[in-house]
Amino acid sequence: MARERIGFIGLGNMGQHMAANLAEAGYPLICYDIAGTEERAPQGAEIAGSITQIAGSADFAILSVASQQAVTDITEEIAMANNRSVSIVVDTSTIGSKTAREAEERLGAAGVTYIDSAVAGASGGQGIGPAAAKAAALTFIVAGKTEAVEQVRPALEKMGSKLFHVGEEPGQAQAVKLINNFLIGTVMTATSEAMNYGLSQNLDMKSILDVINVSSGANVATSYVFPTCIEPETYDVGATVEILVKDVRVYVDEVSNGNLPNAVGSVVNKIWEDMGKEMPGEDFTRIFPFIRDGGEG
Repeated sequence: MARERIGFIGLGNMGQHMAANLAEAGYPLICYDIAGTEERAPQGAEIAGSITQIAGSADFAILSVASQQAVTDITEEIAMANNRSVSIVVDTSTIGSKTAREAEERLGAAGVTYIDSAVAGASGGQGIGPAAAKAAALTFIVAGKTEAVEQVRPALEKMGSKLFHVGEEPGQAQAVKLINNFLIGTVMTATSEAMNYGLSQNLDMKSILDVINVSSGANVATSYVFPTCIEPETYDVGATVEILVKDVRVYVDEVSNGNLPNAVGSVVNKIWEDMGKEMPGEDFTRIFPFIRDGGEG
C-alpha cells in the first residue's frame, strides 16, 4: 500500500531533522518553510510555494514552528484552502494549551482533525532538542482523537523513540510539554547555581557531576547538558535562549491564569527573561556563565 503523502511545514532546527527522517523512511514529502524551503528540505522532497499548496497536495500535514502566531496563521490558511486534501494536522510546536484548543476549533470547523503532538528530547543520553530530532529519538506527547492518532502513528514513530497518547483533547499534550520544559528551565538554573557553589569550594566540575549522576540529585542538566555542552565550554545544545524564555513564560501564564501555586515558576521565569534580554540569540546552555557572572541578580 502506498504511503500517505505528508506535508511538512517548518524546517528549522527541529523540523529539518524530523522531515529528513521521514524521507529516509520512504514517505513522500512536500515541504514549506517561510524562511526558505529548498535549502532546508530533504533531498527528493517536493518544494511547496505556500501553505495553501500543501493543504491541497498532502494527505496530512505536520507543523514544526516556533511561535503561537505561526500556528494560528498556518491553521487559518489550511482552514481557508479550497480543494483541500489534508484531513489531519499534526502540530509538534510548543504553543500552550489555549492556542492548541483554538487551532482545533478553527480546523474542526473546516472538517480537519487537529492533533496536538508536542515533542520532547530523550532521556538516557540521546540528547535534547535538535540532537534528539536528528537521532529520531524524540518523545511524542500526543493528544487527539484516537482514530486519527493511530492513522499518523507510523509516521511519528519514524521520528521518535517513544509516543505517549495522553488524552483525547488537544491542549493536554501541550500541558505535559510545558511541564517538561519548565522543569528543564528549573533544573538548568538550579544546577548552574549549585555548580558555582561547588567550584567555589575548589572542586572541579567533572568530579561533582560524577557523584551527582549516580546519586539522588541527578537530572537532565547533570547527566547530559553539563557534561556534553557546559564542562567542555562548547555551549552547543542547539536551542536558543528564546526557546526556553517562551516556553517558561507560557507555562507561568497558564499557571497564573489558573490561580495555581507559582512561587518557583515566577522566579525561574524572571531568570530566563533576564538572560534573554542580556544574551539574545545565545544557546540556552549559556545560562551557566550568565548565572556565574551574576546575571541572575
